[in-house]
Amino acid sequence: YEEWARAMKISLRARRKWGFIDGTYEQPDDGSPEMEDWWTVQSMLVSWILNVIEPTLRSTVTYAENAKDLWEDIRDRFSVVNGMTMVSYYGKLKTLWDELANYEQIPRCSCGGCKCDIASKLEKRREEEQVHQFLMGLDDASYGTVRSNILVVDPLPSLNRVYAILVQEERVRTISRTKEERGAVMGLAVQAGHKSKWRGEIKDKSMVYSICRKAGHDDKNCFQVVGYPDWW
Repeated sequence: YEEWARAMKISLRARRKWGFIDGTYEQPDDGSPEMEDWWTVQSMLVSWILNVIEPTLRSTVTYAENAKDLWEDIRDRFSVVNGMTMVSYYGKLKTLWDELANYEQIPRCSCGGCKCDIASKLEKRREEEQVHQFLMGLDDASYGTVRSNILVVDPLPSLNRVYAILVQEERVRTISRTKEERGAVMGLAVQAGHKSKWRGEIKDKSMVYSICRKAGHDDKNCFQVVGYPDWW
């Protein structure tokens, strides 16, 4: 992510558009003559960002008309690490959530006098439901502990934060599993080396030991005296 973000930042600065991402250029007031130009630039920036994201990851990115919101969503989710398995799982859920949101849109106040901010509360509740759905679909053996730790946090972390935590956990588990596999391979190599060492010491075929009457070894290497190894 860091390499991608640096390249995008340089490119946007060269086009004098980075101010729309970092908040330097604020959104004009409703009815302002600059509003149409503002949204034109936003659409262009969103298109640029989406077009430079890998197709396998594009479906996991939150739909946004504002380039700043899109940038922050990508940063929150991918700034820690990239994990293809978790990305694939999240992407499938994200696609379903977006489709469902199109059919079950959150109602908005049309009277203009509402001050209870019910729309924001409903959006917050929907996100909490998505967090629970995301966590419940994880493998119990692999992510049961970290899932329990997340669920006891009050207030519940955002969906992007939960995703970042789980991607980090996936990376740690992958590294640990790789080390265990290397250790197993090294153990097999050592056992094979011991076996080769025993057999490699049979050099002098003219030597015959008096107890077993077999050629090629002395009393130090006679299994009838020192005992038979596990591989025999």
